[in-house]
Amino acid sequence: MNQSPEQVVQAQLDAFNAHDVDALCRIYADDACQYQHPATLLARGTAAIRERFANRFAQSQPRARLLRRTVLGDTVIDHEYVFSGTTRVELMGLYEVKDGRIANASFVFGPTVQVRTATFDDLPAMEALIARSGIALSKGFYTDEQAAAVTRHVFGVDTQLLKDGTYFVIERDGTLLACGGWSKRATLFGADRMKADADPLLDPATQPGRIRAFFVDPSVPRQGLGTMLIGHCEAEAAQAGFTALEMAATMPGVPLYRSVGYQSVEEFEIDLPGSVKVPLARMRKAIA
Repeated sequence: MNQSPEQVVQAQLDAFNAHDVDALCRIYADDACQYQHPATLLARGTAAIRERFANRFAQSQPRARLLRRTVLGDTVIDHEYVFSGTTRVELMGLYEVKDGRIANASFVFGPTVQVRTATFDDLPAMEALIARSGIALSKGFYTDEQAAAVTRHVFGVDTQLLKDGTYFVIERDGTLLACGGWSKRATLFGADRMKADADPLLDPATQPGRIRAFFVDPSVPRQGLGTMLIGHCEAEAAQAGFTALEMAATMPGVPLYRSVGYQSVEEFEIDLPGSVKVPLARMRKAIA
């Protein structure tokens, strides 16, 4: 009994994420074609499709995350993000299924977003993004007074992270969409204006690294940018020898951090000018 079109396309997605070229070739029909929409031929037949997938997997270790799927008879339309190294591409795949195999696939490639190390040249754009994000994304979590106070007195870039090369931006076509980083130093939160002079290095063998200063532009919320940035920071911190990460999360950030495995250790308040109290959550995750 043949699988349904949806099952066939799901099997294709699973094989892609497993980098299983043989399984992918079994899922595609012997005379299948792949196109870049509307009519640019990418591959025709098993040999060409095999070569295309093999080359792709040799270049990187891509993984696809399904956002939405629509099934229209024998046609399945997948909306996905495809992650590869420090980049993410938005993809729309249209799959025509016949006799339990993919007969034709047509792809629409959307914009590419990329993670890169932040520099001092990025400071004006990052500070502007942080100011926008701090106010807009605090709604429903903090009062207007709390949002204004924490944005003014706490949020901002810790330039030591720029010197250490552990602060990053996500950009698309030169436009900054998000920023955030990790730290091998003791400071848990706050921009330069909040810091004491001493910021000693942590011992990766006995102390958790820090997740620091994550902000997403309010024009692009809930598009996976925070998750992408956290994954990059975790990989970098693990490579530096850390086995756990810790942060002081604002209330707007708690749902995101919980969704990627961070657990609340304690909740506490900070006192800001104007007798404003702002709650934060200390959160932690083992990464090795």
